Amino acid sequence: MAMKLEILGKEVIKPDSPNHLQTLHLSLFDQFLPSTYVSAIFFYDDQPNQEEILVHRLKNSLSQTLSLFYPLAGRIKEGVTVDCNDEGALFIKERADVLLSDVLRNPSDADLVHKLIVSPDHADPGTWPLLHVKVVFFRDRGFAVAVSASHKVCDAASLSMFVRSWTKAAKGFADTVNPEFAASVFYPPADISVEFPPLLEHKTKSKTKSFVFGPLMMEKLKSRASCGLLAPQATRVESITALLLRCMTKARRPKTEAVTEFAITHTMNLRPRVPLSFLPRKAIGNFFFLPLLKETSESKMDTPETVSKLRKTKEELNELITKDSNSDEAKERITSAMLSFLCEVSPEAVTYAVSSWCRMSFYEADFGWGFPFWVAPGSVDKTQVVLMDAKDGEGVEAWVTLPETDMAEFEHDDELLVYATPSPSVRTK
Repeated sequence: MAMKLEILGKEVIKPDSPNHLQTLHLSLFDQFLPSTYVSAIFFYDDQPNQEEILVHRLKNSLSQTLSLFYPLAGRIKEGVTVDCNDEGALFIKERADVLLSDVLRNPSDADLVHKLIVSPDHADPGTWPLLHVKVVFFRDRGFAVAVSASHKVCDAASLSMFVRSWTKAAKGFADTVNPEFAASVFYPPADISVEFPPLLEHKTKSKTKSFVFGPLMMEKLKSRASCGLLAPQATRVESITALLLRCMTKARRPKTEAVTEFAITHTMNLRPRVPLSFLPRKAIGNFFFLPLLKETSESKMDTPETVSKLRKTKEELNELITKDSNSDEAKERITSAMLSFLCEVSPEAVTYAVSSWCRMSFYEADFGWGFPFWVAPGSVDKTQVVLMDAKDGEGVEAWVTLPETDMAEFEHDDELLVYATPSPSVRTK
């Protein structure tokens, strides 16, 4: 389905009070991250006669929130620092020529959903605003708020913290806990001459689809994934990750092309895993750990076996953290392990990245008009999986991006469809 968007307004929102930090250093890994954005789209069902009130409230509260999250109002400088110059965030208001129900009738149509995200200009990334907000009003009723933050400054957990703070401001409450931009303290910056090994460029077209694992099927999958495990039952994320990886590797096309290995990363949020003395819970930045699983193309990727391997990577991270009580030494070990994993990835390897956004409270984003009835992640890179809580808090929605030829087989995989269904129509109130 085609959708046209008419721009009704575009402006830059600046912090309502100036900051006192002029420069924020990017961390070691932030320096080498591509200039992409981490995004979430929140869908609400509301009457159109509240448009002006809604936009006014969103802009005013955004200005207040930027005073706390001041680096997001700055600009990247020379790829290694953020110039906290209060230049502001981009705010766009648009109207869609389609009904909200048209979008929700086929929520797995990622191309349609991702039209709601602001696309950065293809100019120098140093000139791009680090925060983009787009509010889209649909033809009948309802609206969407798309929020995109630079991945140089934010991970998914950081984006969730920003949105929670923004919603508090929108309802007239001040956020009493100030965020801490401490990424360069945890992962100290490197000499800019340091180079990571190049990754193989994907030139094939990709396609994104979403799949829902309901509570009942989730329990059955967890039971299957736990078969033979000596440890406690597999978690939702472990079970889904193992199944998706099995089906993704089976779907790879062409089968005749030689592959030395599959390189699999599954992002771990460090905040709940390390002591508060290492990392404050309100830390904003990319506080992730990327353990690496390597499998041969002949591997059957048995689900319980993959869960065991995922468990082992968690245990290895725990050992890095608890080996002694010296936080600086623990940070160095984590950094060294991350660099080692990255250097082990062959440029020819087929790489799959899995990121869990579960338990990040995206469905609690109430700006004063109620909770969103659906939340979708923004653009998902090639060969990547993003897992999100379903609205009921028990099920999980998996957004999977694969080359088009792989997706054609993956989405019809009988083993996958035993437990998951392509995203059904989303219902409003």
